[in-house]
Amino acid sequence: MADDDGRVDAHAAGCAYAPARVRTGVLAHGWVRGSIARIAADEFVRCGGNIDRVLKEYGLTRRVLTNPHASVPLARYVAMFETMARELGDPLFGAKVGLRTRPADLGAAGTIMARSRSIAAALDRLTRFVTSYQPGTQSLLGESDDLLVWTYRLGDADIWPRAQDAEFTLSAAMQLIRHAFRHDWRPELVQLEHAPASREVATRVERLFGCPVQFEAPSNGLMLYAEEARVRVRSEDAELIAALEGFLAEAIPEDVRTASWSSRVLTLVATYLGQQPITLDGLAADLSTTRRSLQRHLAAEGTSLRELLRNHRHEIAQRRLQAGVPHLGSLAEALGYADGSVFWRAHRNWTGTSPSAVRNSNR
Repeated sequence: MADDDGRVDAHAAGCAYAPARVRTGVLAHGWVRGSIARIAADEFVRCGGNIDRVLKEYGLTRRVLTNPHASVPLARYVAMFETMARELGDPLFGAKVGLRTRPADLGAAGTIMARSRSIAAALDRLTRFVTSYQPGTQSLLGESDDLLVWTYRLGDADIWPRAQDAEFTLSAAMQLIRHAFRHDWRPELVQLEHAPASREVATRVERLFGCPVQFEAPSNGLMLYAEEARVRVRSEDAELIAALEGFLAEAIPEDVRTASWSSRVLTLVATYLGQQPITLDGLAADLSTTRRSLQRHLAAEGTSLRELLRNHRHEIAQRRLQAGVPHLGSLAEALGYADGSVFWRAHRNWTGTSPSAVRNSNR
């Protein structure tokens, strides 16, 4: 992984993987379709919450939730999700909402997952078309050895906290797989980028997912065995799948389809960071271009891989330190540094102060 002085660090922190082929959902201006926000709102009402008061707090109306063409700013949606959990006194609210999600709740995106031939095909389509209903999302489907890894995160680091959205998205993906393929299916590992509210909450989250959960991970994600994921469960209706893919592709915003090179590189940087080495050669291969061409494209946009990586690390570090991240070692891993001392030096270069001083001043 390229560090701040341009050198390459072979260390890949966290749970490393090197996708032989990737599908990416590209960063864009963030919003979410009102129908997605409605899933959380309906569950909030079912649990006894006052949805009208919460909607008013965030400048929204019930009409936004029922209009299939309406959208909600992503930051507002995520903050509203956090408020709902806080008002119910339930830190697992997002995960529980996800476990009640059905394919019909996601419209065409849920339908195409439910009609896919295999779990791998379903996750591939989820990755390609997540931006049709939630732009501003970074997702990637990768493979290493015998594992398939699906990762998800919001592109805007300033949207924090966002635990409810992360746990909702992963549990919803798991539940959609259960509806489509096997009712007792569970991943081998769940990764969450946030810290648990407490040890007791961490235990409850693991119980809900039914598998080990790694908190303070570089990204949110599901890990599963590739061989199992590729088992063909049904024959696909080719005409139906083609129609659904065409509809979802048309629904992807224009700024996603025509994203700049720096935006596409940043999507991969944000997803790979802390997971695997980030190199020009690797990114060029993922973007179906050459190393030299990628360098030229980035230079034409006034940037470079080194600058994008440095700025992204700085942005993530500041956000998590201001939130009072409990373990600096975990943050160093999430940022792809070999150890805490390398992160400490990089942070001193950025700000002139130590990461612990920033964290302690915000506690």
